[in-house]
Amino acid sequence: MNVRNKVATIAGAGALAFAGVLGSAGQSFAASNGQQIHFHDSSGLVYSIRVQGYNQNGDAVSGCFNTPSRDTWVGGWWWKGEVNVTFYKSGSCSFATYVGETNAWVPTSQSGDWTTVSS
Repeated sequence: MNVRNKVATIAGAGALAFAGVLGSAGQSFAASNGQQIHFHDSSGLVYSIRVQGYNQNGDAVSGCFNTPSRDTWVGGWWWKGEVNVTFYKSGSCSFATYVGETNAWVPTSQSGDWTTVSS
């Protein structure tokens, strides 16, 4: 292997290591200021949920999420404090298909990034 190939290999390895550290830093920061929701459908009737509460910035937010299986991880949305989760029998969060609701407490920080809410 010539010098040029060695330098390219070392530079590539360094870039990958730096990208790995950068990619993990965002999740660690977020886990210290909110959690993502893991929804467990214990009834087997829920096809969508509406989550309402506060995000990691303290802003009031609401989102409708399809729940295609018994366990759904709602990634990319960070919650903290009390959240209200409403359950629906359709995939569109339509009130006509209301099943029920629950309130859940999402800690600001914990060892993982996910807080489980069950129907």
